[in-house]
Amino acid sequence: MRVGRRTSALVAALLIAGTGFAFAAQALDVTISAIVAGDVTGTVQWAMPQGRVGATETNDDTDFYFTIRTSSDLDDVILQTIPASSLLTTDVDGTFATTTNLVVTPGTYDVGFKGSQHLTRVLDDVTLTSGNNVLNFTQTDNSAPKGSQVLLAGDVNGAGTTPATLGDDVVNAVDISTLLAVLDDDDLTGNGLRPNLNQDVVVNSVDLSLMISNLDEEGEN
Repeated sequence: MRVGRRTSALVAALLIAGTGFAFAAQALDVTISAIVAGDVTGTVQWAMPQGRVGATETNDDTDFYFTIRTSSDLDDVILQTIPASSLLTTDVDGTFATTTNLVVTPGTYDVGFKGSQHLTRVLDDVTLTSGNNVLNFTQTDNSAPKGSQVLLAGDVNGAGTTPATLGDDVVNAVDISTLLAVLDDDDLTGNGLRPNLNQDVVVNSVDLSLMISNLDEEGEN
């Protein structure tokens, strides 16, 4: 009988310990989830499209998405696409002030910006910290002053409504064909037709020339 009682007590102790480990694991998982879910955010100080008409910072809006990538001298591995199934939009001055969850833990990453008509621009080796991180895609090193880097225009194939349909990150014959299909079409709002690269009121030879100037260019990696 004593042996049986000792065995029962040992089993009970193990069950209690196991429950404790389970609770500890759940607590750790919740902590990790909390970090991933909202601790690291980002805003865009500047991301300037190439070749827009009008005064600077008055016609520089674009739909876009972020990519968070491994920090590497080789080809980056994309860890997160943000948003995953929709798009964000910068203001007419090329900024995006809404804090956006980057869905990663603090660390060093490469950060990409893919515009609606544009090739991906990547900031290398960005240290993302807890809280909000300001991203400046006009500088190669993410420093604060406004720089000269622009979003190269011409990638306009695809429906353009989600990250998966926002072009293929290369300017090629497919994009030229897409533009030629709407050549001379009016675009009175300035942003109703993606091949209207300079966002004036018509798709014309100016847009075609801009696209051809970037022919065979690819997005940064």
